[in-house]
Amino acid sequence: MKRAICLLLAATLPHLQANPLAPLTSCPTDTATTIVKQHLLLDNVSLPQLTALGYKPLIADSLNGWSIHNDKPEVTFTLKDGVISGKGEDLKGNSFLYTTAEYDNYLLYFEFRFDHRKGNSGLMYHSKYNAANKFAGIQYEMDPGDKMMGAINRQWTGLLYAENLGGWHYPNRDGAGGKEKATQETMLKLSKEGTQSLNPTGWNAGFIRIRGNEIQTWLNGQLRTDYTWKGPDFPGKGSIALQIHGGKSCAVSWRNIYILPIGSENNSK
Repeated sequence: MKRAICLLLAATLPHLQANPLAPLTSCPTDTATTIVKQHLLLDNVSLPQLTALGYKPLIADSLNGWSIHNDKPEVTFTLKDGVISGKGEDLKGNSFLYTTAEYDNYLLYFEFRFDHRKGNSGLMYHSKYNAANKFAGIQYEMDPGDKMMGAINRQWTGLLYAENLGGWHYPNRDGAGGKEKATQETMLKLSKEGTQSLNPTGWNAGFIRIRGNEIQTWLNGQLRTDYTWKGPDFPGKGSIALQIHGGKSCAVSWRNIYILPIGSENNSK
């Protein structure tokens, strides 16, 4: 019996060691954070390993499969050497480069960089046109740190903004029915952690896990959002979208966007 167990372990361990990211589909948030820190940082991520696990790249050798919302001369999206760069000058309204394919439950790894810090941005998910023909969805906030919270710069990169779906959900709301506001202490704590985690002038690694209405996000290994959307307006299946925010100027780049569709463990919406 002992020999049989040893043989089983010998056969299983190489597979587990070769797939350290596999538990991310279902493991608890604390375990997921450990895995993200160990395997999904800029200096240790293995893109071939992602591919071997079934992740699909969303950036190919062209922008086929992507469309633009708010396509104006003031905004451009370009692709060069695997990097999508978006720029907008004196732009009225937000513009988005979004996937024509829609996704429901998934893991999403991506890298982003502020090309300058004059404008706010974000990566949208579960995004689509609403009944008023406005582009709506959930947003992984990308905050350049240009606003103040008391005596410190606000830094909410990785937190949850809902475009045309009620604005800030986290940290402003705590998820209990989408109404209760977070304390000022919580908002300051999240801002300080964001400042410690973000590289404001270089590349950053983001990660999103969304299963049903349960959402977790990470920034360079730091858990940023652990949120259950309990309101009736949860958007559900939608596109991945890259935002160029309206205003005087915005310039952001993205690369290495990889998605792994998974089964939902919580479909209460």
